[in-house]
Amino acid sequence: MSRIARTTCAALLCLASAFPAPALAGEAAPIRVFDAGELTLARYTVLKRLWTGSWRSAFGVPVHNDAGMAITALTTEAASLGADGVVNLHCLNDSGGWSSGYFCYGLAIRLKP
Repeated sequence: MSRIARTTCAALLCLASAFPAPALAGEAAPIRVFDAGELTLARYTVLKRLWTGSWRSAFGVPVHNDAGMAITALTTEAASLGADGVVNLHCLNDSGGWSSGYFCYGLAIRLKP
């Protein structure tokens, strides 16, 4: 990944976590993306590795036109699992592969009381 792509992705991640989209009427609160080191391992339980924990990821993963859309898709998937947040979020830009675009992966988590 080029330096510009890494910088752009990092900036988008900061913006996505700093300004979550407002919830629509009847919609659950948005899933929070936690920064590395923000939570200790004792504070959460991992529900699922999103989009990398299956043999299917060797053949295809969901790609999007920009990192913001990829993060939104990932947090929507986490919300469907009943997660409180996402940790270890990583986004990649595959500009020369079979399916060009942004791909994000991470861990869907539930916070412990």
